[in-house]
Amino acid sequence: MARVKTKTEVATIKLTPHCRAAWESAATAETRSLANMFEVAILDYCRRHDIAVPESMPAATPSKLVVRKPPSKNQKES
Repeated sequence: MARVKTKTEVATIKLTPHCRAAWESAATAETRSLANMFEVAILDYCRRHDIAVPESMPAATPSKLVVRKPPSKNQKES
């Protein structure tokens, strides 16, 4: 069974080397990936500063996934 992707957003950021080193140190100290450390830090910041965070979309479930099948060789292409 294929894993359902729950992380779909890509962000590119530029950091100073000092900030990058701090980010890596924080992630290492908590045994997290850089992406996970970034998420934790952003959500913690929002919580501490009473910033509303929209509810995330529910994760796709296998029953809701649409799998495209290639046309069979017997079907005519239009």
